[in-house]
Amino acid sequence: MKSMFIRRLIGFSIGPVAGAIISFITIPLTTYFIEPAEFGKASMFSVFQVLISTFLFLGLDQAYTREYFEIKDKINLLKNALLLPLISSFVILLMIVFNLNFVSKILFNTEHYKFASFLFGYTIILMVIERFILLSIRMEEKALEYSIVNIFIKISILICTLIFVLFIRTDFLAVIYSTVLGQIIGNLYLVIKYRSYINYFSFTLDKRLIKRLLIFGIPLIFSASIITLLQSLDRIFLRAWSTFEEIGIFTAALKISAVLTVIQTAFTSFWVPTAYRWYKEKKDIKHFQLVSNALLLFMSILFMILLMSKKYISMILSSDYSSAAFIIGMLCLQPIMYTISETTTLGIVFSRKSYLNIYVSVIAIIPNVAINILLVPKFGSTGAAIATGVAYIFFFLSRSILSNRYWKGMSIKLHLIVSLVMFIAALINAYNFEMIIMVNLLFLTVILLIQISTIRNLYNILFKTEVNKSWDFS
Repeated sequence: MKSMFIRRLIGFSIGPVAGAIISFITIPLTTYFIEPAEFGKASMFSVFQVLISTFLFLGLDQAYTREYFEIKDKINLLKNALLLPLISSFVILLMIVFNLNFVSKILFNTEHYKFASFLFGYTIILMVIERFILLSIRMEEKALEYSIVNIFIKISILICTLIFVLFIRTDFLAVIYSTVLGQIIGNLYLVIKYRSYINYFSFTLDKRLIKRLLIFGIPLIFSASIITLLQSLDRIFLRAWSTFEEIGIFTAALKISAVLTVIQTAFTSFWVPTAYRWYKEKKDIKHFQLVSNALLLFMSILFMILLMSKKYISMILSSDYSSAAFIIGMLCLQPIMYTISETTTLGIVFSRKSYLNIYVSVIAIIPNVAINILLVPKFGSTGAAIATGVAYIFFFLSRSILSNRYWKGMSIKLHLIVSLVMFIAALINAYNFEMIIMVNLLFLTVILLIQISTIRNLYNILFKTEVNKSWDFS
């Protein structure tokens, strides 16, 4: 049974990991040909795109996953959940078409890029469709298929990027056009293969179901919007008080820290349907606790490996982006704390008290805004990175504490201690000095010693048959 658990986890991990490798190849390619200021402009395209799409989902994407095991007709559930976001995305596209100059000014500080502004609106529709189809594949626990789709989209973007920077142009539009074209190619595959999922000719409108989805989803609009804003505030503050060059350096570091975001994507893709099923089967709380502790161990070790590799990360990027290596530690706290919180927030989703996510979002965004205001004008991308790291520690704390109020919950003392050690390590690594390698080895040793009980438990479950019999990871 534990082998089945591991196989599903590996199956969901293949796509994101392969996608990360492909993205990792794309990063030096992009930074070599494109200057930081141009890269910063391209970043604003994706920042505002994600902000708008979050509102469009209306929380119905998460409501869909919550109701998936409660509704027999899965396809009709998908179509009802997708309907409102899809209509809203078309409305947004029309609004953009009639205001291309304004959109271009907001995104790129000039009115000259009308076609790029149109693509901004067009890809929002694609993002909505892709989101719900991938959610459906994920909830069906089709691990290999989910991975294949992710790999295909990433390869499409990589090939398009190569074509643009080598043969067409080397400005920020090369990044935008190649990303959009690669996304279109990947989404065509999804739409053709899963056309039955979005075929509204065979559709039964269920107003009662939509109302039920909205009751769960609407509170998530506010929390998801604030979280998306939280993920974007760093670049927004840099846009207001710094330069496109600083945004470019910050974005390059963010791309590197996406190595851990891959684990976040792979784990949550696997964990969400598994956790819902375990809850329905009334699985013992110790299973949830062990998964959380094991994830903490894995993520904290990977975090230290990245910190110890920052010298080589600097070599991957062009010399214009070398300072990005010093803020990677802080930015890595974002995917780490988010991923770990997916195992400690279950009380919120199980109890259907989705409105609690609003409190989580507000608690996280307050220190983020305060630190950005204090540090960005003086320290630029470093200040923005510190604000992000602190905010996600608050995010984890609030998510976990509120969850434990409405579920048996689990102990997070270990998580708190390890998080504090990682934050101190990230802060020290924002500066360069001769003994940094020895310091990082010391931090790694401390992290392993703190989690020795988790290491012992995992060893016993994996290698001692008499212990393994008391666990059921099916």
